[in-house]
Amino acid sequence: MDIHDSPDEVHPPCVIRSSQSTATLSSSDSSVSDVIPIEDEPIKSRRLSLRTVSIALGRFRMNWNGARNGEFKEDRVISIDTTTAAVAELLSPLASGTEGSARKIAEYGTKALAESLPELLRTLQAIASVHPFIGLAVGAFRVAIELDLKRRENDKKINLLFVEMRDMMTALLKLDDIDDPGCIGATGKTIQEKLQPIIDQVEADILTCANVCDTYAKQSVVARVFSGPRWDAELQQYIKRFEKRRADMQFTIAVHLGMSIDAANRQISMLHEKMDRALSYLQSCVSPEERELVTFIKRKGGREVILKDDRLLLELAQRRSASIYQDSGGRWAGRQDSLDLDELRAALSEDPAISITRNSDAFERKFEMQERELLRIQEIVHEENAHVIKSISSGPHDKIHDNDLHNIWREMRWRGNVKARYFVLAVKDYCLEKLDRLNRNEQTFTDCDRPTRITEQDEWTLEYISVTRLQAIIEAFDDDASGFITISEVNTFTASKPPGWSLLHWMAYWAVGWQMTMTRYVVDIDHILDKMFAIRSHVLPANRRSVERYLDQVWSPITELTTAFRRAERNDVVEDRFRDYVQAEENRLREGLEQARYDIDAADTLQLVTGPGRIEKYLFPLLYLLLQRDYEIMRLATKVVIHKDELWDSSDTLNYVFRAVEDRYINLENLFKQQNLDPAQQFKVFASELFRYRHDPTPLWSIERLREAHYPELHYNDAEEDQFVDPHRLLNHPIEESAVNPLASPQYVETWPDRRATGSIKAILGQWSGFLGDAAMFPSEPMLTLHVHATDTSSNGAQFEAKGTLANGTTYKLTRAKAIGEGEEAVYTFSMQYAARYWPKNFRGRLSDSGRELRGTWTCPGDGSRGTFLFRRLPPELMRFWPLPVDRDIAQKKARALWWFACLAVHGQLRQQTTSLPFLIERQEVRQRFLKFIRARDGQRMLDENELQSLAHCFRSMTPSEARHYYMFYESIRRIAPQHFGISCVNCHDHIYGSRIMCLDCGIRTTVDLCDKPSCREATVGPDRRDDLVSPHLPSHRILKVRRVIHRHREFGKTYRAAQAALIRAEEALADADEVVVAHTPTGHGRSLSARIRTEALVARELSCIGCKSRVSRPCWYCIECDDECFVCIECEDSRSAFLGGHKRVHGIVRVAWPREEATKSADIEWSHSRIDVLETKIDTFQQGSATRFDALDGRLSVLEARSAEFELKLEAMRIASEQRLETLDTRLERIEGLLGALASRL
Repeated sequence: MDIHDSPDEVHPPCVIRSSQSTATLSSSDSSVSDVIPIEDEPIKSRRLSLRTVSIALGRFRMNWNGARNGEFKEDRVISIDTTTAAVAELLSPLASGTEGSARKIAEYGTKALAESLPELLRTLQAIASVHPFIGLAVGAFRVAIELDLKRRENDKKINLLFVEMRDMMTALLKLDDIDDPGCIGATGKTIQEKLQPIIDQVEADILTCANVCDTYAKQSVVARVFSGPRWDAELQQYIKRFEKRRADMQFTIAVHLGMSIDAANRQISMLHEKMDRALSYLQSCVSPEERELVTFIKRKGGREVILKDDRLLLELAQRRSASIYQDSGGRWAGRQDSLDLDELRAALSEDPAISITRNSDAFERKFEMQERELLRIQEIVHEENAHVIKSISSGPHDKIHDNDLHNIWREMRWRGNVKARYFVLAVKDYCLEKLDRLNRNEQTFTDCDRPTRITEQDEWTLEYISVTRLQAIIEAFDDDASGFITISEVNTFTASKPPGWSLLHWMAYWAVGWQMTMTRYVVDIDHILDKMFAIRSHVLPANRRSVERYLDQVWSPITELTTAFRRAERNDVVEDRFRDYVQAEENRLREGLEQARYDIDAADTLQLVTGPGRIEKYLFPLLYLLLQRDYEIMRLATKVVIHKDELWDSSDTLNYVFRAVEDRYINLENLFKQQNLDPAQQFKVFASELFRYRHDPTPLWSIERLREAHYPELHYNDAEEDQFVDPHRLLNHPIEESAVNPLASPQYVETWPDRRATGSIKAILGQWSGFLGDAAMFPSEPMLTLHVHATDTSSNGAQFEAKGTLANGTTYKLTRAKAIGEGEEAVYTFSMQYAARYWPKNFRGRLSDSGRELRGTWTCPGDGSRGTFLFRRLPPELMRFWPLPVDRDIAQKKARALWWFACLAVHGQLRQQTTSLPFLIERQEVRQRFLKFIRARDGQRMLDENELQSLAHCFRSMTPSEARHYYMFYESIRRIAPQHFGISCVNCHDHIYGSRIMCLDCGIRTTVDLCDKPSCREATVGPDRRDDLVSPHLPSHRILKVRRVIHRHREFGKTYRAAQAALIRAEEALADADEVVVAHTPTGHGRSLSARIRTEALVARELSCIGCKSRVSRPCWYCIECDDECFVCIECEDSRSAFLGGHKRVHGIVRVAWPREEATKSADIEWSHSRIDVLETKIDTFQQGSATRFDALDGRLSVLEARSAEFELKLEAMRIASEQRLETLDTRLERIEGLLGALASRL
C-alpha cells in the first residue's frame, strides 16, 4: 500500500493562514509519501492483544533491565513520574540529530537504547491512560523494543532505526498538555478524531519495521554486503516514514493546541534536517568486516563476477564461512559442513523484499510469544509490587521474598551477596534446626518477623540436601556461576518455584531430581537417535539425502552432550515427587515450540520458547521434543516425498540450540579463567559434566576410539509407533504430492471478482500462455501460464493478480498489477515477484489482436537485464505451435504462418489424444535435451550458438507442467545420488559424491578420503599434504570403497571393523587358492589329509568374479556386506554393470591387493626414490642458486676493492697535499717570527 494522508485531517485547510506555510506543508508531505510503497503482505491485525498489553503495561512501574525476570533494582525504586519534564530532559540530545544520543545509540548498541527508554515508556503509558486511543501504538512499540533487546548482535543500522522509532513516539508526549480528550479544537474535531488515522499508521509502521529489522538481523554479513544498496533502501524508507509520522503528529497536536502555523512549520523543517543527517549516517554505518568484504568483492571484479565464478564464490565462503552459515559448524569436534554453492548463490541473490515476506509468518509468531511473555511478567510484578515498595527503607534482607531465606539473610547479617558455599550450608543448618525444634514450638533464630514455611512434610528432603550434592544446589542458585549468590538470584530462584512446593522441596529437585530427570531424557534422546538410524534405510530415495544431511548435522553435537552427562541412578519413588513439575515444564516447552511451529530461526526466538535462565535447565527436554517431532517427520518420509527444506529447517533449529550451548560454554570458560580456576577440572564437576566433551572432544572423537566404538542397532517396526500423527500439523512445508497426470495443465476457474470486473480490467482476465525473451535468445526460459483474476478492493491497490510455479519449483506472483487507461490505449503494468533465487521483473505491455495477445517489454532493476514478452489467450498445449517473433516468415507471410499453426496444433492434439509412438519419441527427445541443458547449466558450462538455439526450441516445445515434471525428475535423480557430507577428497579437495574411498592404513586424526576419479584413486598423498600422516598414503594401501553414506562418527567403527574382517576372509581364501595351485604343480610337495580335503573343497568352489564368473586374482575387490564370499574383478567393478544374486552395487567393497609386505616394500622404495629425486632436484636448484649468488657477491666485492684502492689513492694525494700545505705554513710562520723578532729588537 502507499502512504497517503488525508489533508483535511492531518493538515486542516481551515487553519493554514499563509501561502508560505501551505507550500512548506505540502512539500514536506509529498517528499516522503510518494516514494514509500509497501509491497509486503500486511501483518495481521493485532489490535486486541496489543490493547491488552498496553493496558497491562500502564499499571505497574518496572525496572527495565530486571523486568523480564520479575526483578527490581536492589538499592532504590524510582518513583513514577508521569510528567514530560524528565523525558524532555532525557531526550534533549535528540534535537541535534545524529550528533546526540542517536549516534551514541547507533555506536554503542541496544544497551544505550535501553537506558533511554524506561522514562519514555512510563510517560507514554500514563498519557495512554488519559488518551486510550494511542495504547495500540504504545503496546506495539514496547513489544518491538523487547524483541530488539533480545538480539545479541549490535548492528548500527538497526539501532538507528529504533532510535528513529523512539523519536517518533516522543511526539505523543505533547498529548500531556491536553487534559480533556473530548475537547473539540478549532477544526471541529477532537484530538482522537484527528490523530486516530496517524496512530493506526504508526502501529502498522512499527510492526512492519520490526519485521524488516528481524529479517535483516538474520542475514549473514556476506548477504548484507551483496544486497547492501537494496537493504539500505528498505531501511531508509522507514527512517523517512517515522520522520513523516512524527511531523504529522506534532503538527496535528500543535494545531489543536493553537500553536501558530509558522512555528509548527519550523519544527517540521528541523525534523527534515535531522532526517537528512540520519540518512547520511545510515550510509556510513559499515562494520570493519563488511568493509573488508566490500574491498574483496571490488578487487575480484564485483558482485556479478563472483556470483558466476564458483572458485571466487568458494573463496568468499572460506573467508567468511562463519558469517555465511549461521550454524554450529566448526565448533563441534570433527564437524565440517558441506558447502552447497547453488544454495549459497541463491541466498546471496535473494531480493530483500522476498526475505521480508517469507519472514513475516515467523515474526508474527515471535511477536505473539513476546506479548504473552510481557503479560506473564506483569502478573509477577503485580504480586511483588507492594512488597518492593515496602522494602524501600528496609535492610537488604527485606528485599528477599521467601520468608525462610529472609530470616536466614537477616540473622547472618549478609549484605548484597554471599559466597555460594556459605549460603547453602547456612540454609541446610537453618532447615535442620527448624525441623528439630518444630515440635517444641521454638524459633530457630531470634526475632524472626516472618513465619516459616517449613513443615514436617519436608523432612524427606534433608536426605538429598547434603554436602555431597552441594555443587548442584549452588548451581541452582548461582545462575551466573560467579561463586556468589545475590539477592536478585535468590528471588529469581524462589520465583521459579512451582506453586505448592516448599523451599526444601524445590532445593531437593535441584539436588537430585534434576539430574535424575535429565538422565531419563538423555536415555530417551539416545533411543530416538538410534531409531532415526534404523529408519534411514526405509525412507523414500527422494528423501534420503535430506535425512542423511540431518543426521550428519545433529548426531555428533547431541552425542557430545549426552555422552558427557553424568547419569544418575534412577529411582521411581524420588521421580514421582517431581513428576508434576517435570511434566508441566515439558508441556510449557511444547507449547512454546508449537507457537513457533518448531522453527527456531534466531537466538531471540529460542529465548522466547524456553524463557529466561541458563541453558542447562531445559536443554535435554528441549532436545527431546525437537527430536521427537523430527523422528515423526522421518516416519512420514517413508511414505511421501517431503519438502527438502523440512529437515533442513529442523537441523537449523537444533543448530541454534547448539549455539546457545556454545555461548554458555564460552562464558563459563572465561569465568573460570578469571577466577584462576582450571576449566578442565571445573567442567568435570559443573552441570553433571555436561560440557566435558565440549571442552576436550579428543577422547570422544579420536580415530582410535571410533574404530572400536559400538552403538546400538535397532530394527524399525512402524507398527510399534504412533499411528495417529497428523501430517498437516507436523509439517511446515507442503508435501510434494504427485498428481494423477503431472503433464496436464490446470484449468482456469472464474472467481466472483472476475464477474464484477469491467473495462480494461475485464479485458485482461483469463488464461494466458507465453514466453519471455532477452537479448540473447527468445524464449529465454520455459513457457509461462498466467491465470489472471480480478482483485477485490483490499488488495493494496492492485487491480488484477496471478500466481504460478516455474519449472524449478520457484513460485511467483504478480504484484502492483494495474491498468492505465481504457480501451485500446490501455497499458498494463505489473511486477513478477519470485519466492527465491530471482530478482523481481517489471512488465509493461498492451493488448493487441482484438484483445487476444499481450506483448511488451520487461526490465529487471536488480541485475540490469531487459527483454520482451509475448502472451496469447491459448492453452499451453496449443501455444507450443504459435509462431513467435523470431520466426523468419511470420511478418512477411502471416497468413501462411497462421495456417501452419492450425495444422500443427490439430496434428499435435490428435497425436496427444491417441498417444502415438512418434509423439512419445518426440517428448522423450525434448525431455533428454532439457535435462542435458539443466546439467550443463548446473555445471556452469557456457552454451554455444547452436546449443542456445536448440535450448530455445526446447523451451517452446514444453508446457509449464511438462517442464516442471522434467525438472522434478532431474531433482529426484540428484537427491537419490549419495552425498558424503563434510567429506572432501584429499587429492582434488572436491566434495565427494557417489563412491567414497577410505584408506584403512592411514589417518590419525581423521580418515584419508578420496573420490573415485582415477587420478585421485591412484594418487600418492605425502605428509606435506596431511600433517597427521607419519608415512605417505600409497596406491598399494588397503582401501575401502563405500557407495552408501556412512556417518563420519557413528558408523565409521562398524564399517571399519567389517572391512578388516572381510579383508582377512579374502586373504585367507586367496592364500588357500594359492596353496591349491602349488599343490597341483609338478614341484608341489605332499600335504596332510586335512589340508588336501580343504584344498579340494576350494578347487570345487573355485574363486570367481560374481559378475563375469572368471577366476579372480590380485588385485580384486571383496564385498564386506554379503554373507557368502563375493569377489569382484577390477574390470567388472570399473564397468559399473549390475550383478546377479545377493550382491548389490551399493554394497561396500575392499580391495585385495598383493601381500602388504611386498607391496609396501616396493611402494616405499619407489616413494623413497621419488622423494630422493625431488630432494636432489631441490639441492641442485639450491646449489645453482647459491653459485649464482656467490658469483654476484664476488663481483660486488671486486667493485668494492677497486673503489677502496681508488679511495686509498685519493687519501694518499690528500695526505701529500696536506703535508705540503703544512710545510708552506711552517715557512710562513718562521718568516713571521723573524719579522716579529726584528721588530722587537728595534723597540
